[in-house]
Amino acid sequence: MAIPIVTTEVQRKIFHSLMILVALVNWIGIQFFGLLYGSLLSIGFTGISLVFFIGFDFTRVRVYGYFPFRRITDRVMRPRERTRFGASVYFAVGSLLIFITLYLLGHILLNWFHFSAIWMLSGWLSVTAVMVAAIGDGAAAIIGMRFGRRRIKGNRTLEGAIGGFFFGFLAFLPLWYFIGVPLIFGIIAATILLIVDFVASPIDDNLLNPIAIGITLALFEIIFVILFFTGLG
Repeated sequence: MAIPIVTTEVQRKIFHSLMILVALVNWIGIQFFGLLYGSLLSIGFTGISLVFFIGFDFTRVRVYGYFPFRRITDRVMRPRERTRFGASVYFAVGSLLIFITLYLLGHILLNWFHFSAIWMLSGWLSVTAVMVAAIGDGAAAIIGMRFGRRRIKGNRTLEGAIGGFFFGFLAFLPLWYFIGVPLIFGIIAATILLIVDFVASPIDDNLLNPIAIGITLALFEIIFVILFFTGLG
């Protein structure tokens, strides 16, 4: 019985993880339009994705009889999602909020306090939050279903949480290797994902993960900039 459940979860998380394409969009924005345009292009892409996910789920829930993908969604949706918005909508909302928040915060720091939080302004902190949350949360669910033995919260398991940390950090490594995002950001992001798994919250994890990770990374960069670029450290 375990194998079909895991297979279903893999299919579900593949759809969920389409948001990691935002990394490519951010890179295109920076390469072709300039450093500050990665976030803007990513905000637009994430907003379009959110509209698509809402339209997809609205059709699925409200006009089910005319929904062409109902056989697929019946197989991958959890029971509580069959009459409400699915995980992708919540994840897209969280991703959009963190892109907008960090973009505005980066500009406030630059224009009001005259120092540049480069990873925030370029959008790579937001991309880090989205990628670690997407891959790490998906891995946590799959590993927890297949190998989980020790429950820590609801249907969350210790094995799944550790797997989420590990694969979330692995998801960050391309940003470190190809883009040069400091390794410490990946460690922090994966750690926040692990902490969220252990903390009981009424907020949907798909919404909470990118926001919690992104805000923590932003605070860390602010501290880093203050300490090492204003002569206070």
